[in-house]
Amino acid sequence: MQQKTNSKNSTPPQQNIQEREKKILNVISNTSILLMSVVTEAFSEMFTKLSKEMTTTITTGLGAPKDTIQEIHGETDDIQKDLPKQMREQLLTMKTEITTQLREKKEKLASIIDDKRFDEGIAIIERYKFNLPKLSCNLDERSLLGYIKLLQENNEQFTKMFQELLEWMKNLPQP
Repeated sequence: MQQKTNSKNSTPPQQNIQEREKKILNVISNTSILLMSVVTEAFSEMFTKLSKEMTTTITTGLGAPKDTIQEIHGETDDIQKDLPKQMREQLLTMKTEITTQLREKKEKLASIIDDKRFDEGIAIIERYKFNLPKLSCNLDERSLLGYIKLLQENNEQFTKMFQELLEWMKNLPQP
């Protein structure tokens, strides 16, 4: 009598280990990129607001006409509109840099990644479903922007998952 094989069990152990490592590195990379994009965006918004307030204060103090103040605010708004394009470029640069660094340090990280606490990050991601590839995948620009949009919209499910991931990352072993 022939024994049935489960497709999960038919994968060689080395391949399972490599797949696990890829997922872990992708989770860390993608979560880091999202965190950096949130910080960058917050800084950008703060800078724009601060610039507008300073400009208004200075131009009002100098007695500049209201038209001049509105013109300067329009220029500041134009700069803010250009920032998403620059952020996308920075996002891709960050992804490339993080991926390269993780690849270069993969051997050094291998013994640390063996720690079962890393599996929790994958488990967190598997509990949530979005109309995007999982954060444990090697995400393209469009998918990363999709996750950023979820963050910007304060999507309840994604915000919950992201907070869990940040908490998880705080408790990971350090190299």
